[in-house]
Amino acid sequence: MANPSDVRAIILAGGQGSRFWPLSRSVLPKQFLSLGDSGESLIQATARRIVPLVGEENVRVVANPNLEPLITQHVPSATVICEPMARNTAACIGLAAAYAMAEKPGNDPVLIVLPADHAIKDDKLLRTALQEAVDRARESDVLVTIGIPPTRPHTGYGYIKKGKAVGGQSFQVERFFEKPSLERAQKYLEQGGYCWNSGMFAWRASVILDSFRKHLPQMAEGLDEIRGLLEKGGAKAAAPRIHELFSGFESISIDFGVLEHAKNCVVVHAEEFGWNDVGSWDQWAESFQRDSDGNLVKGDAVVIDSSGCVIRTAGRVVAAVGLKDVIVIDSGDALLVVSHEHVQEVRKVVEELKKRGRSDLV
Repeated sequence: MANPSDVRAIILAGGQGSRFWPLSRSVLPKQFLSLGDSGESLIQATARRIVPLVGEENVRVVANPNLEPLITQHVPSATVICEPMARNTAACIGLAAAYAMAEKPGNDPVLIVLPADHAIKDDKLLRTALQEAVDRARESDVLVTIGIPPTRPHTGYGYIKKGKAVGGQSFQVERFFEKPSLERAQKYLEQGGYCWNSGMFAWRASVILDSFRKHLPQMAEGLDEIRGLLEKGGAKAAAPRIHELFSGFESISIDFGVLEHAKNCVVVHAEEFGWNDVGSWDQWAESFQRDSDGNLVKGDAVVIDSSGCVIRTAGRVVAAVGLKDVIVIDSGDALLVVSHEHVQEVRKVVEELKKRGRSDLV
């Protein structure tokens, strides 16, 4: 098992999950919703799964300050790191690394980076993969990602091509590939040697900060200053300057900003542990058993002569007649009706509502 004294769990919880409108709102983003049958929110499940590896005292959650009360409610044992504003995952992860290095002189913990909103069926298999990732990160200067064995030609995930084996279930990363076309995804599946990119990582704090210096030097300079400020006077005293520095950071993902350029990436080819990044309503539906017509119904609904539909209700009856491959989500104050083909475009609804000044619905 990992030594909890030198491992930190970094849970990224700053996103809004706009593709989960109308349930996900700015005041209650997706990661704080209970989308399964257990009643547990996504962030609660994420924290519960990782505690056996790191201990409750070593869980960190990075999010907007406005979400701090929700984090305290859902994960009361976690330490909250407030990012002044949304700047995508690179800045978020860099901030967490700066905090980790500033905790005490000579500190260089292994950071397990986890999105707050993933669903996992087999927690033990996940921890087995994360344990191997921690071991790799502890013993060498590598950036480790967890790779998911692809089960179908999915076009909504990034892919990783495995290179030379480095021991256990770990391989050098030959190349990262962004979300492919269906034809290319099918080719990856047939060829073998590819993993889905889960967005879960492990690395030592110093190693990821060195990678920022190589690939995002302007951001690295700001992160070094933030680290110095934290070591000198703590987060409260440093807050105004951190806000100023953070506002100047490029908004870029850790994948685009660092990993796709780095030469020291390793992928742990995990056993299938039932991973779902729950990025949209159709992906959410994959976690449940459908009926003989391919419909998934959660709540009070009447479904007639319909197939391939996903329906979730909120206290009132929803009737669907003659529909095919349609998603219907009722939140009580808003109703979403979208075809499977356009489910990734739900975020456009949120953008339009913002333009119309409908803050009550976003």
